[in-house]
Amino acid sequence: MIVRTASNPNENIYMGAPVPLCTLPNGAVTNDASRIKRAITSYITPTVDKVADGVTVFGGHSFLNLTVIEGPTGLIVFDSGEHLGDGTRLMGEIRSMTDKPIVAIIYSHCHYVHGTTALLEGTKDVPIIGHPNVNRNMISGGSGTLYDETGPIQISRTLQQFNRFTPQHGEDAAAGAEIHFGRSGFLPVNTPVQHRQKMTLGGVEMMFLTKYGSDSDDCLSVYLIKSGVILTNLVWPFVPNIYTLRGSKFRDPREWADGLKEIRDLGPRALVSTHARAVIGQDKSRDTLISVIDGLSAIIDQTLRGILHGLGPEDLRQFVRLPKHLAEHPHLAEIYGEVSHFGPYIYNNALGWFDGDAATINPLPPLEQAQRLVAAIGGRDCVFDSANAAFEKKEYAWAAQLINYLYRLDPIDLTVRNLKADILTQMGRITPAHTIRSWYLSQARALRGEVSIPRLQFPGIHVLGHAPLANSMDQFRVRIDLEKSAEQDLIVVMAATDTSERHAWHLRRGVVEFVAELSNLHRTADIEFLTPLHSWLNFFACRQSLAAFMDQITVNIGTKQLAEKFFASFDFFDPADNSIQRMI
Repeated sequence: MIVRTASNPNENIYMGAPVPLCTLPNGAVTNDASRIKRAITSYITPTVDKVADGVTVFGGHSFLNLTVIEGPTGLIVFDSGEHLGDGTRLMGEIRSMTDKPIVAIIYSHCHYVHGTTALLEGTKDVPIIGHPNVNRNMISGGSGTLYDETGPIQISRTLQQFNRFTPQHGEDAAAGAEIHFGRSGFLPVNTPVQHRQKMTLGGVEMMFLTKYGSDSDDCLSVYLIKSGVILTNLVWPFVPNIYTLRGSKFRDPREWADGLKEIRDLGPRALVSTHARAVIGQDKSRDTLISVIDGLSAIIDQTLRGILHGLGPEDLRQFVRLPKHLAEHPHLAEIYGEVSHFGPYIYNNALGWFDGDAATINPLPPLEQAQRLVAAIGGRDCVFDSANAAFEKKEYAWAAQLINYLYRLDPIDLTVRNLKADILTQMGRITPAHTIRSWYLSQARALRGEVSIPRLQFPGIHVLGHAPLANSMDQFRVRIDLEKSAEQDLIVVMAATDTSERHAWHLRRGVVEFVAELSNLHRTADIEFLTPLHSWLNFFACRQSLAAFMDQITVNIGTKQLAEKFFASFDFFDPADNSIQRMI
């Protein structure tokens, strides 16, 4: 049996273990080992990498690589960018090399699809190729939601994860994993493809692989049959991030590894990645693939082994690790996420939150825990002094836990906020993982009042407008307030004036059913109204008030007053009050 043991502070960087730091050109202070490892597997500065005849990678401009495949009769672009400006920049690069037309855009997955309109320059009928799930996932902002309704909070978390709230220069500037947000030029997939489907584009024969995912369930890899090049989002420049703090659908390490095995068995002569520096050569490609496959296998197998030995989610944080030779492989470095986060995540998917100890079945609510623990430790001042002493000894994990008890009791206490911010800042300095660093530093800055982080961030109206009206209407149901709607029983039909879509809600005393087909209604509507689609979407995304929305609707059945009462029974997230600062 494996015995649970306390962590060794000498091995834990968050509990005083020494960490060499460095300063990057933008002024960011960060873990030096992370800087060294990142340069091995990523394009750090703008680079044009000619991987094979007709395959060129443009890397180093951002977190994302953009790739162009040149065929005899045209160009195929693999991923279009983080925002519209990426498409414009890539188009300039392309036109400096060739006048051939772009004959297809391929999306590796839903995250980097926003430069498309700039690349097409108004050209019509160009195939936009992707996994069948891409368009659906874009409805929730591409954040990988299990429930589309949680998309706004996951988009907010995405902003925190990718340095949206860190400065451009200075000690808190981004040290990696920075996404540049901007206007979207997304166009939906118009040519979905299936697993192992073959196609010839621009004179280049290729095969698509869609069966396996990585950080999303809409990944598409491309095998260029003649050159033996694989373009994929399954090979990363660091350890595969099985769990992301922003939250997403379950990322199964077995599925990720199976996808890499299929790529390995094709015997590629080069690997072109959405994020990593290209791996050139059949032997190097095979070594990289096998190492990452083994890393993923070690993570899942050691987690399950720990579970069989009776370890709970928190015990697994220290137990699950990579074998030494894999931990030292460049493509398995912990410079994006941390392996210690993966065990609890897999445990929860396998067995749920319960750790098997009956004493944990019905714990006290967090606020009451904080009240009782602070009193047991000796009161507010005693806990604060202990947290400060731990901070001075660089025992940041313990200091963060102690100060959070006080923060929960009084989140506007400035001395508590400042100490918590100082603790998070130092944890951000020493962590090797760039996304974790962004979380620490973003929330530290919010605690000091330097930035305001939105609690909810809805997708842009441009993206929402590509989805059917039914999607937003269905998601709206979860905002119903039980008390405000307790006595209401209403059928409300809404029709979009510019799309001819028409659906209904049935509010039944605190519960809302979305009814897509009006023929399924069991009685006539109490309210029916018309609205321009953009007006509804702006209200749905809390970009305009209920009063403004009411001014733009036309009621055919019922009254505007009854319609206003109906909508007033739903939560509205006022942008002026949409901040996590009071929560963190």
